[in-house]
This record gives sequence, C-alpha cells and structure tokens, in this order.
Amino acid sequence: MPIERSTPLFLVSGFLGAGKTTFINNLITSYPDSRFGIIVNDFGEIGVDAFLIKNQERNIVKELNNGQIFCSCLSGSFVKSVSEYSEIDIDYLLVETSGLAKPSPLFDILGEVKKLNGRRFIYHGMISIVDSSSYLKLSKVLNAVNEQIFYSDLVLMNKIDQTDSEAVKRVEMEILAVNPQVRILRTEFGRAPGELLEGMKEKTEIAAADRRFSGWGSGRPVPLSLRSKTPVPKKRLEVFINSISDVYYRLKGGIESDEGPLFIDCTRGQMKITIGSLTTDGLVVILPADDNIVRDVRKRASELFDLVS
Repeated sequence: MPIERSTPLFLVSGFLGAGKTTFINNLITSYPDSRFGIIVNDFGEIGVDAFLIKNQERNIVKELNNGQIFCSCLSGSFVKSVSEYSEIDIDYLLVETSGLAKPSPLFDILGEVKKLNGRRFIYHGMISIVDSSSYLKLSKVLNAVNEQIFYSDLVLMNKIDQTDSEAVKRVEMEILAVNPQVRILRTEFGRAPGELLEGMKEKTEIAAADRRFSGWGSGRPVPLSLRSKTPVPKKRLEVFINSISDVYYRLKGGIESDEGPLFIDCTRGQMKITIGSLTTDGLVVILPADDNIVRDVRKRASELFDLVS
C-alpha cells in the first residue's frame, strides 16, 4: 500500500573523491534509529560506491551507473528509482550524485518526481562535499565543481586536515563567491554534526540555470573501464597507478591479483589498495577529455591487464 506521510529527499553532491560516500556512512551511523533509502549514481559503467554503503541490512540502496542523473541519459531512470521508494517505509531518501553531476536541470527533474509521487517526497536541499585540498585547482578547469556549489544549500569543506589554514580561507571565499547564501561547515574524514538533516527545511525555490556553468569547461571527463581475464600482479598494478597519478581524476574498483582480491580507491596524490575486499569486477578510471591521455592510459593498461574487450 502507498505510504501517506512525506519523506525528506536530500541530494549529496561533490566532485570525484571529495568524500561523499564517507559522509553518507557517517551520516547514517549518526541516525541509528532511522531507515534510509539511498540512490547511488556512478559516472562509469562499473558501480562501486553502492557496495561501500554501510548497514545495508537496515537501509535500502539502489544504484544508477554509466552517466549522471541530471543528464537525459539517466534522468528518467532517476525519477523511476525515486518512485520505487514510494511504497517503502523510510525516514529519509538520500541521493549520492555522480562526482561529475551538472545539476542545472534540477527544477525540471524534481517536477517530474512530484508529478509521479505528489508530496510523498519533499526536497530539503543539496549538500555539497568539497575537497579543500584540490578545490582551488579543479574549480578552474571543470564547471561541474562550482555548478554543484551554486545549487547547494550546505557545503561541507572536507579534508581540512590536508590543507593549510590560508588555503582553507581561500576555498571558503571562493565558495561564497559562487553561492553567497550557502551555509559552510568545515570538517575532516567526512564527519557531519549530529542532527544535520533537521536543520535543512523544505525547499520551495530553486535557482535558475546560470550561464557561468554551461558546458564542461575543459571538456567532459572520460570514464575508462578496465577488466582483466586473469589476476594481475599487485606490484605491477601499483606501478601502473603511480605512472598515471598525474592525469586521472579518480580510479576505483575491484580486481583479482596474484595476492588475492583487491579494492582500489585512488584520487590524485592518494592511493589506497585493500587486500581481501573485492566488491566489483573491474576498475573505472575517470580521465580528462584528452584523446592522447586516454590512449596512453589504455596502452599502459594493456601492458598490465589481460583486458576484456
């Protein structure tokens, strides 16, 4: 039977590697008596983040891959996924957008959600997670970084422990230049204050599209999927990742190695490889929109992986 009461709907945005999934895990941990519906949107064809959400025996997680939910390629699937929660008893619905989300069609998409579900889901705003250590550089080349901030109601400046105090101040000033009304909280390790969601009320107005953020800036990033027919040598995998560390935006996924299953989670300047926690069959590398870079990374990968075509 349809559930009569309304459920708050929140969007969680943030560029690749900013800490969205970590934030969501911290958030649901701080609400132990609540049940969450969570939609996870991965830009690449191999879904990873949905597997990393904690307490899936209590919370209901769905994933949407191979695009971003504000694009026509996935917006219909997103609206349908939201509607699938209409008969599920949840306290909150969280949507973790792709790191490359461009939310300018937000008003129209929420209109479609309302058309299908009435007031079953009430939009309470967008929370944007910002990587304080990389924001100043990324915001200059990718419009999506600031577009997410422009549509946000709360910004969590994450990883301040990896950023000097002067840079943190500059990041905050740049964020306020993009969205002067946004509330900003500084944090590290994706931590969020308790009762964060209660401080966000129903949104009755959404900003109109801003031409400053049209297009991608330096170009639409490219997702490259890598799957191997045979286990890969772990040490050679580390060499491969280090050799492309200056060019990729994000590298994540799971793969079999000569030392067992591996989970890989890398951003520029940070490589995390965990043995024994394979969650997906393959890696996704998000690269700049540069054909030469994509060809070079694919060539390097072919020297390491017995690639599945």
